[in-house]
Parts: sequence; structure tokens; C-alpha cells
Amino acid sequence: MNRAFSRKKDKTWMHTPEALSKHFIPYNAKFLGSTEVEQPKGTEVVRDAVRKLKFARHIKKSEGQKIPKVELQISIYGVKILEPKTKEVQHNCQLHRISFCADDKTDKRIFTFICKDSESNKHLCYVFDSEKCVSIPDVLGWFVLFYKPGIVFLALVKYLKMNN
Repeated sequence: MNRAFSRKKDKTWMHTPEALSKHFIPYNAKFLGSTEVEQPKGTEVVRDAVRKLKFARHIKKSEGQKIPKVELQISIYGVKILEPKTKEVQHNCQLHRISFCADDKTDKRIFTFICKDSESNKHLCYVFDSEKCVSIPDVLGWFVLFYKPGIVFLALVKYLKMNN
């Protein structure tokens, strides 16, 4: 099951603190692409990037191209974007370089994060589409906010206690 929260009304956290602090959480999504952005954060920045990549997706669809599926591995070290069958790493975004993550307010299947590229030093906005993974910005947000392993574990334990 690829949801961070269960379907219960009490919104209990499905991932154990151990899994979040020692392993990665895998998610499947469609990768709309990445685009350079001027600012490291902000809803306007994300909205423009999403609009640009959605337009590109429509052009690709009209040409008969499919949107590539990827596996996201979110951990305390960062986000890996892999080809789902071969597990080949397409992008590896270190957590301390991720400055912003959010979902699209008009389409909850769309989520994004902004990461500073280690080689070019430019900010790139990565955009994904997934009907099943509406909790990814929550999970990634927790990691970005508390990127040191000990802090992640303590923060999530506190979160679990508050919501149980």
C-alpha cells in the first residue's frame, strides 16, 4: 500500500519511524519532467513549472508518446528517481538540496519538489503525476524539514504520539 496515512478517520501514520529513519519509502508515479526555475521555493514558482510541463505532456500525448513511469525512493538521504523495471537511477536529489515540495492545488494528483542541481547550481522543479500517492509531499516534507537522521526519528515519534 503506497499511502502514508491509513484510510481511517484518525489519520494514523502507516510508515513506522524505523522505516522512515533507516530505509526508503517507495512510490510509483509518472514523471512529467523537470524544468529550471528562478526561485528555490514558492507556490507561484511551482504553478508555473507545472503549467509548463503539463503543456509539454499534452504535446507528447498528441504525438503518441507515453509519460514515463518512475519509482521514487524517498529517504533521509534524498529522493532517487529510478526506472521501475531496471532500477536504474535517473536522478538522485540529495535531501539538503531540496528547498520546497508541494502538491498542485488544482490537481491533487500532481506533486512537485524543487532541488538545487549539484553540477549546474541551478534550481530544478521536478513534477510528478500519481493518483495513488497523494501523501508524497507530506512524507518528503517531513524529511526536508528534519533532514538529520536523529531529528527525523524524534520528530516522527512525536508526530505519531500526537496523532494516535
